[in-house]
Amino acid sequence: MGANRYYQKYIEKLINANPGDIVLTRIIKEPDGYEGFIEHPVQISLAVTFYTKKAPRSTIQEKGTVVTNLFSSINKILTKGDADILEGDTFEHGGRKYRVGFVNSYMGICKQAEVEVIE
Repeated sequence: MGANRYYQKYIEKLINANPGDIVLTRIIKEPDGYEGFIEHPVQISLAVTFYTKKAPRSTIQEKGTVVTNLFSSINKILTKGDADILEGDTFEHGGRKYRVGFVNSYMGICKQAEVEVIE
C-alpha cells in the first residue's frame, strides 16, 4: 500500500509540473421512449500531461533477418486515477482536435490514454 501511495504522489507531481487543462466532450445517448435515442454532448474538465512514446516496429523475414526497422511515435496523456475519461471522447488542445483511443488504468493510481489527432 505504501508503494502505491508513493507512485500516486509521484504521478500527481508529474501532472502538476507540466499541466494541460482539457475539456473532454462525450456524446451521451438516452432513450427517447420511442425505441430511438437522443444524443447530447457532455463536457468534462481534466488536468492531464501530454507525452510522446517512441515505439519501434520491426518486420522479420522467415530466415530471421530484419527487413525493415520503423519507429513511430504515439501521443499519450497521463491523468489521475479517478479521472472520468473513456475511449471515444474528444477534446481540443494546442489548435488540434484529438480523439481518445485506448485507456489503461494502472492499479487505480493513474490512467494512461492513447490519443489521435483527428483535425
